[in-house]
Amino acid sequence: MGRRNQLVLLFALLMLAVACTHKNKNATEGSPDRTHHVFVDMAGRKVVVPNKIGKILGSSPVGTVLVYTLNPDLLAGWNYQPDPGEMVFIPERYRSLPVLGGWYGKNNTGNLEIIMSAHPDVLLSSGNIHDVAAADRIQQQTRIPVVVLDGALRNLPATYRKLGELTGEVPRANELAGECESTLSEIETKIKAIPAEKRRRYYYAEGPKGLETEPGDGMHTEALDFAGGTNVASVPNQAGYGHAPVSMEQLLQWNPEIIITGYDHNSSPGEFYGTVWSSRTWSRIRAVRNGEVYEAPQYPHNWIDRPPASNRIIGLKWLAQLFYPESFHYDMRAETAGFYAKFYHVQLSNEQLNTILSPATRKHHEH
Repeated sequence: MGRRNQLVLLFALLMLAVACTHKNKNATEGSPDRTHHVFVDMAGRKVVVPNKIGKILGSSPVGTVLVYTLNPDLLAGWNYQPDPGEMVFIPERYRSLPVLGGWYGKNNTGNLEIIMSAHPDVLLSSGNIHDVAAADRIQQQTRIPVVVLDGALRNLPATYRKLGELTGEVPRANELAGECESTLSEIETKIKAIPAEKRRRYYYAEGPKGLETEPGDGMHTEALDFAGGTNVASVPNQAGYGHAPVSMEQLLQWNPEIIITGYDHNSSPGEFYGTVWSSRTWSRIRAVRNGEVYEAPQYPHNWIDRPPASNRIIGLKWLAQLFYPESFHYDMRAETAGFYAKFYHVQLSNEQLNTILSPATRKHHEH
């Protein structure tokens, strides 16, 4: 290649790089071109997004679950590597999506190189709608549009509809929004009719020994509280990350009527649930004496709070019926199978239903 041709090629490449940079700058700084438009997110931010969105990455698992349930083909990747238990409930074609990381949890920072190399059209920030500073920072760092959606449980219908508006998946978004809406409305109406003095007093047991919990008024107890439970735990909030330590003395004093167990990377499925029945100390607590300890289904996402996304909709039905069986009469096998088909794109076998529901619905009598 002659020197003249080399210079022409170099100039062309330079112009292409400038054009791409200009396009990305326009896409995040409010100057749409013919391929972009201004989208107003749920925090009221005006974000310039592509007219045609092919790939989205959730900045945390909350957004990832929203996108996956709407249309998994839109998902650019996972925030973390799904474990074997989760993989079972993920259709095979999506199991090999790249792990791109994200911004969530304590001291968790997305790897900008990895995320940008996947070329998502939009990053989705779903959680605290008021935390716009983080969304602005991520957008500035990545030069990728960041859209903020509301992660609050009661606002899930509006969140799905907004996501449908963003992606063009309006009919599907309306279908999922309607499912969320009917569940929230039914449960809220029935719970209002239950006097405050008759509300079930629950303890949310986390960690391998059950001696960690979530303070009230946070996203991790939102489903439990919405389902009409009263949290016995009076512990300081751990900067929004939960897992506050609890002493056995405190627990004995609180003496909850019902215990819901949860687990994440700090513990294993069945770890606490399998040992609580043989503990002399735990047997002094009313819930254990009465066999009222239930383990939250975990896969592919915990039904209560990890992540606090639309997985909580099936969790609400389960919790409401556990707390108030005289008011709620769900066929949990049918409800679970229907939810997993509609939201997770999987058909559950009878064996899988047994595995999911056995420790979640069976009152323990072997004590």
